[in-house]
Amino acid sequence: MVEVFVAGETLVDFVPDAGETLREVDGYAHRAGGAPANVAVGLARLGSPPAFWTRLADDAFGDFLAETLAAEGIPETHVERVEGKTTLAVVSPPDSDGPRFGFYGDRDATFGFAPDSVPTEALTGDGKASPWVHLGGVALTHPRSRAATRELLAVAADVDCPVSFDVNYRSDLVPDGAAEAVSTAVRETVGESDVVLCSKEDAAAAGFSESEGSDLARDLIALGPHTAVVTMGDEGALAVSSDAAPWGAETVRHGGFSVDAVDATGAGDAFTAGFLSRIAGRRTAGDADGDPLREALAFGNATAALSVRSVGGMGSIPSREEVVTFLEARE
Repeated sequence: MVEVFVAGETLVDFVPDAGETLREVDGYAHRAGGAPANVAVGLARLGSPPAFWTRLADDAFGDFLAETLAAEGIPETHVERVEGKTTLAVVSPPDSDGPRFGFYGDRDATFGFAPDSVPTEALTGDGKASPWVHLGGVALTHPRSRAATRELLAVAADVDCPVSFDVNYRSDLVPDGAAEAVSTAVRETVGESDVVLCSKEDAAAAGFSESEGSDLARDLIALGPHTAVVTMGDEGALAVSSDAAPWGAETVRHGGFSVDAVDATGAGDAFTAGFLSRIAGRRTAGDADGDPLREALAFGNATAALSVRSVGGMGSIPSREEVVTFLEARE
């Protein structure tokens, strides 16, 4: 059985050419994206190919995404093809004001996961250790997908799958009048997860906490998870865990790595892939020597640092060999 089961959206990022604002951009390049898709591909590149439950529309962009996932070694077993149009995420230039992404298209096809389609066999399959389940918050903006997430969490709890959750709150995707329902779903998912990852911006947007750093992590742990990871951009990341964590109670900070950054699109997803690739196989602190949480933070930060040196999200995620070489050069 695979070590990680990822669930969530795959969409198309429209990455701009040079320009300070969207009005000044001359053109765009289309790239495969979506936070869970980036994490799934990142895990594959880092040597831990996951199972991936996602939905792709039956249009030309859906064909492009299917071909991209297949080329990255993602099994098609849980890739659903559905009628509709692919959601497009238009990326704003790095220095422009306002939201980083603008979303367009038919959201039902991309985000409308159905409760009766949860691939329970992927979590209960062959009697081996249950996989780590990774979820993203964007799917919770769709009512059907909120119900599917509840079902997936119930199955994960029944078979003792550890769960990680990336808050990844995107207010632009929350339908009018649904803010309370989405916020409640995000809070409930945090409470039923083992490890939660977020930035202070995501936490504030979701209405969790105005705190920063370790205070924010402790606020998240108070909601239920045993470990909270807070990403802080070029300042690195930190993690706080409780006594309930397999690795025990810790507060760990890693300051990240200085690199010549070109584009931060998808850097958080690269971090998550790097972090999960190290932590998912370590169910207890005794699985290996050293400090699993500290090592996972360092590996996640190195993965993110390498990803920002080129343009794009998914396409910029490095291989395991590149990350290992990068870390060895800095020891």
